[in-house]
Amino acid sequence: MHIIQWFKENNPIDGQFLRKYMPFLYYLFLKINYFNKEDKLLLGEKKRFGDKNPDKTFFVIMINNPELGLMAIYNCVVGYLRYLKKTDYIPIVDLINYNNAYLEKEEIGKKNSWEYYFEQPSVYTLDEVYQSKNVIIAKGSTTIDTSATILWFLYKYKNIQFRQYYDIIKKQVKINSAVQSKLDDEYNNILANKRVVGVVKRGSDLIGVKGHSIQPSMTELIAKTKEKLADWNCDYVFLATEEAETVAVFKNEFQDKLLINDSARVENYQKGVYYTYISFNRDNDKYLQGLEYLTTVYLLAQCTCLIGTLVGKTGGALMMNQGNYEHIYMYDLGVY
Repeated sequence: MHIIQWFKENNPIDGQFLRKYMPFLYYLFLKINYFNKEDKLLLGEKKRFGDKNPDKTFFVIMINNPELGLMAIYNCVVGYLRYLKKTDYIPIVDLINYNNAYLEKEEIGKKNSWEYYFEQPSVYTLDEVYQSKNVIIAKGSTTIDTSATILWFLYKYKNIQFRQYYDIIKKQVKINSAVQSKLDDEYNNILANKRVVGVVKRGSDLIGVKGHSIQPSMTELIAKTKEKLADWNCDYVFLATEEAETVAVFKNEFQDKLLINDSARVENYQKGVYYTYISFNRDNDKYLQGLEYLTTVYLLAQCTCLIGTLVGKTGGALMMNQGNYEHIYMYDLGVY
């Protein structure tokens, strides 16, 4: 039996045995089974909306999945931009015409939630693109770059390739000026002039879900955080979590050494409900959820060191950090 087919049938989550014991063979597995197939993502639906820009071809990055959080969307856009480097297509992100986690129902078709937080990757606007002659609409599929497991593997074993992301983020995935000003204020108020270990604790809708990365227990994560605070000569812990209970437990353990940003967090989580479907019953809730999430990840990326788990915010932080972490400890415990 073909080795790729065997792994797909016997362990469908990216060849876990290879990942753990033979990482370079795992990279070959990814190359054959995923990377080479991603070129098909660029074969979207060709459209003619008007006669503008007849000498240009636009590629509309569209992600039609309301269950994806902001960092999964972010990582996916970066992935598309990486593939578009092979072409002369001009990229633009459309999160206005498709349902996503950061648009209220009445905003669909009216506001582009990508532009709530980020600039477009090119100088063109969606209005102009949708009046142009040559337009390709993405199929809406996600890229492998939404997987924190794969991002971590590339970071750890193929750092030269991972550096492609840094250049893309610097040039094409810029945070817009209004949001960047808020993030700078948060950084100055919370992290500036401190040696900080950033800690990711993910729970709620991910725990126990087949195919998702196994998360460490609270006891283990706290013990590891205390160990690394000493080993890495850091004084503070920045906690990145969506759970109110986790904040309370860490606060009890670390007292005034614990740093967090203001954010709505889940209490009394109802099993089976995706986090992106949770409402905090406030004005502009969807926008604020995205802003708070981005703030958390941005601050996580500014920390001195990182204790991560294989989830979207960790992948986003690895890319935003631009390779500046002094130390990283990553929990890679397999999958549920």
